[in-house]
Amino acid sequence: MELADKSLLPKPINPWAEYRRQHDELQILFDISSALHSSPHLEDVLQRALTSISGTLKLKMAALYLVKEVFDDYWLLELAAHHGFTATLINCIQSLSISTEVINRFYYLKPVKWFPTRKLVFAKLRERMDEVNVQEIICIALMTQKRVLGLLYVTNDQLMLGREKREFLSTIGHMIGVAIENAKLFESVERAKSELEITFDAIQHSIFIIDPKLQVLRVNKTSETIYGKGESIVGRKYTKVLYNQDHPHPECPIWACLWRAEPVRREGPHPRWGGYYHYYAFPVLNKAGTLERVVYYEKDMTEARKLEQRMHQSERLKALGTLAAGIAHEIRNPLATINFNTQLLHRELALEPSQAQMFQDIFLEIKKIDRIVQQVLQFAKPREPQFLPNQLNEVVQYCQDLSKAYLRKTKIEFVTELAEDIPPLVMDFNQISQVIMNLLINAIEAMPDGGRITLKTYRQQDSMSVVFEVCDTGPGIMDEDRERIFDPFFTRKSEGTGLGLSISRQILEKHGAFIEMESPAGGGAIFRVVFPESAESPPR
Repeated sequence: MELADKSLLPKPINPWAEYRRQHDELQILFDISSALHSSPHLEDVLQRALTSISGTLKLKMAALYLVKEVFDDYWLLELAAHHGFTATLINCIQSLSISTEVINRFYYLKPVKWFPTRKLVFAKLRERMDEVNVQEIICIALMTQKRVLGLLYVTNDQLMLGREKREFLSTIGHMIGVAIENAKLFESVERAKSELEITFDAIQHSIFIIDPKLQVLRVNKTSETIYGKGESIVGRKYTKVLYNQDHPHPECPIWACLWRAEPVRREGPHPRWGGYYHYYAFPVLNKAGTLERVVYYEKDMTEARKLEQRMHQSERLKALGTLAAGIAHEIRNPLATINFNTQLLHRELALEPSQAQMFQDIFLEIKKIDRIVQQVLQFAKPREPQFLPNQLNEVVQYCQDLSKAYLRKTKIEFVTELAEDIPPLVMDFNQISQVIMNLLINAIEAMPDGGRITLKTYRQQDSMSVVFEVCDTGPGIMDEDRERIFDPFFTRKSEGTGLGLSISRQILEKHGAFIEMESPAGGGAIFRVVFPESAESPPR
């Protein structure tokens, strides 16, 4: 039997050469993997991948494209990293359009493709390939098990990477694809974290995150403006930070939330700042249902509560005013008859001196009743203000001059502290004068034995408002009267009607302003009128 032609027999495999080839490929894959995992950021991953591949495989040029948009018939890819290209060439190869059919072949059939440089789309790139004597390009799909993420184009210098390297190059494509997906996931998490931090710090109320050991883990920016910098808060016991106490107070929502592991809501004065607050404590549980931390949120409702109280007061005064107007009209008509008939009798009768004095007393009391009726009607149906730009300091000085008649027989000292930077305010001069005069007279009558009255005007820059204050050194306001002092018909004066402050508040509401009262523990009273800064249009 004749022997077969030896040239047709398969060449024997050199075990050492195969081992060397596998070792080199594994080393290349290791180097690429190390480069891919050296940074979690996508831009770094892409550039380091190209640098590693180009250096390890000794490639002259490489370009990496990522999928930008997917359409029915084609995919649009954008240049994300490159190696060995001039600036002119980079401008020419910024984007690629690949048909969906070609992409599907990469994904389902062959993730690596060899093609000659003459088939390159970009003319200048073909010219460059001729210059550097590159005849073949390899395209490697960068993909995961689920999708194609991009394409990697490399020059096959001196045709060193043959078709037998398909599996090796495919592995490189998968490695880069997984690295790209991980980097995108990392950037997505980083972006979500950044957005969460921005939102967390943008909330205009204090937020604390507290662990079961009662330590503060984190606070937002608003908390730092109230309680101090984060580094001085984090790690400390929350009771020391929030309440300046060693132990929780009885109504502490955080302690209740830690104890019960359920949401807690409280409201009331702040143990440290006073005022009126809403408090919320929310438990954060792990998958096992164990409490890991508490999110605490406190909202200062002091001004909102004052506004709500003023609105309720306004509604109550409106209803009371309607009732008072009806009563005043019912009194006014018979009072006019009484006054007319009394005047007639006074003229017709020959009266003895004692009888004449009785008639004078009647006339005086009728005038008092008529004055009260007029005040009630003014309270029930106040005159609409005539809004014009006026200087608040001029109104204050005008009222101070008028009040001198009340001061002649008193031992009261007047002090004025009028700021010079007060802008013009849109107001009714006469009505605001009535408010200021009422406050001045109340202060004078509160100090029959003398004292000091201080008139102040100043601007509140933080709230864009102008403030007028009347401060006296009298006995102050009794605790039980503080909630009722602006109520109509409430008075401690023997001859007062109790409408002065009610009418003043009513006038100020028409001006978009409001009035506050303080009575310090050491005595005295402060009435504060707050005007919004507006010189352009009257309040609506």
